[in-house]
Amino acid sequence: MQSPLSSGATRLDVANSLLLNPKGGTLSRLDLHQLPDDKPVFACAKCSEVLALQDELVSQAFTGRSGRAYLMNSTINTNLGKREERKLITGRHTVADLHCASCDAEVGWMYIKAPTGDQRYKEGRYILEEAQIVKENNWR
Repeated sequence: MQSPLSSGATRLDVANSLLLNPKGGTLSRLDLHQLPDDKPVFACAKCSEVLALQDELVSQAFTGRSGRAYLMNSTINTNLGKREERKLITGRHTVADLHCASCDAEVGWMYIKAPTGDQRYKEGRYILEEAQIVKENNWR
């Protein structure tokens, strides 16, 4: 099988093509060495697996179970748990826990369904909990 890089794609093109479409699809594997050295990422605090690119950050103004959290457009190298109803600060949401694909650490959740129209912008997006992740590479 031919490598995507041998077809003329840049590392960033390859990384972007591996990101999950927020409305569904397969969560893909991506190693840090596939990205440019200076590409800012979120990584699992337990095993250092890359979980998201900084470019996918929507908001830093969220609260998770363990404190500060980040709303993301997409994640990588993650698996979803069972879908469930959960009472959150902004109401009852349908969510699925988000786990690191490498070590299975719980790192956040995915919003599947929001309770009201003003919360629907969260649907198909992800929460990464600050206590479960680290920022790597040149963050701005």
